[in-house]
Amino acid sequence: MADYLCRRKLFDDLRCLLKTVLSVKGSVNARTLSICIRFLGRDGRVDEALSLFQEMESLFNCSPDNLVFNNMLYVLCKKAASDDQSLNLGSIDSAFSIFKRMECPDTYSYSNLLIGFCQFGKIDRALDVFNEMVKVGMTPTRSAINNLIGGLCDENSERLRCEKLRINDHRRPFSIMVPNIAKRSYIEPAIEVFKKVCELGLFPSAFVLNMLVFELCRVRELDEALDIVRIAETRDKAHVLDMYTIVIRALCKVRRVDEARESFDRVILLGLQPKLALYSSLICALCKIGSLVEAERVFDAMRKNKCDPDSVTYTVMIHGYCRVEKWEAAYGLLLEMFGMGWSPHFHTYSWVDDIVRKNGRDDLALKLERKLEIQVLQSHCKAGRLEAAHKKLGSMIERGVYPPIYTRDLFERAFQKAGKYHVAREILEKIQR
Repeated sequence: MADYLCRRKLFDDLRCLLKTVLSVKGSVNARTLSICIRFLGRDGRVDEALSLFQEMESLFNCSPDNLVFNNMLYVLCKKAASDDQSLNLGSIDSAFSIFKRMECPDTYSYSNLLIGFCQFGKIDRALDVFNEMVKVGMTPTRSAINNLIGGLCDENSERLRCEKLRINDHRRPFSIMVPNIAKRSYIEPAIEVFKKVCELGLFPSAFVLNMLVFELCRVRELDEALDIVRIAETRDKAHVLDMYTIVIRALCKVRRVDEARESFDRVILLGLQPKLALYSSLICALCKIGSLVEAERVFDAMRKNKCDPDSVTYTVMIHGYCRVEKWEAAYGLLLEMFGMGWSPHFHTYSWVDDIVRKNGRDDLALKLERKLEIQVLQSHCKAGRLEAAHKKLGSMIERGVYPPIYTRDLFERAFQKAGKYHVAREILEKIQR
């Protein structure tokens, strides 16, 4: 009956039920009270659940068993942290005092307490609970492990975050960003916890592993990150692609391109489909070290696997070709960018233009110039910058550069939408004449 009322959130009726049982000198067992405590906690009635737990022996003449203790710990430790820090500390302190009353805590008791310490930012005490569990031969729940490793990663990121330092010993004071290198790092304990739980036969969730790998890459512990990815590869191959992406991008940033390329080949060997960010990072790193042949191989594989390059990838490849003065390949990729509606950076366009002119192909340089002007005109029309579009088309007509039919239609529709159709027709008639 208590379970029925709790599932329908009829807590007032539940209270009447318990009072009725007491009034007729009936008995309420620990199982009934544990159900009430758990559902009260789920509904956010933590104070009522705690009051019911404290009245078990005095009012109901019933001693709590492990199920009651665990439900009470669940309520106190898993509730969302409130804005009032004093309430948070009171909740976790109450949970710890209840835990101390248990004669034989089990796995769920320890796990609930561990989650509670993580939820309320007491990472050191959570580590102590975990080490005690390992010492007595208990295995924590997967949820507890996810909370602990995730909490360690968050705490490490928070403690190593840069802070502003004000310098006043100059005529004009200024601020600089200084990393908190004196604060304790929590990344080593996170690695130790991961290795211990793997020995115990547990494995964290993919989301938590991504956090751990990202944090290791952020502090430049790339070898440890690779080891974790290889372990994850044997356990959860479906979610290992995101971890490989994080590690490969970090390897490319520090110019460890050979290892990045080996990891990329491993991704292909596993039958995984790399994403755009992974391809772009590797191509950029290969171009920077001058391995243009390898960059071309990755770029071709990217398009073969139906992963469309973006403007950044095209720009990186164009810069790579320009460095070795392969002007034909750079010119071809720049034309592809124009064909996709992308406007290259001015530095990229100028570099290709200089190389093309240097090789005596002024006709191709003129073609690029016209393509660029048409692209700029289209971007003005799409963005609704009518004045800029009108000025741009007028300057093109004066120099004898006439846009294609689809660009004229776009220009005409943009002005027609703004109620200035006569302005567009006036300048388009000049092209016809």
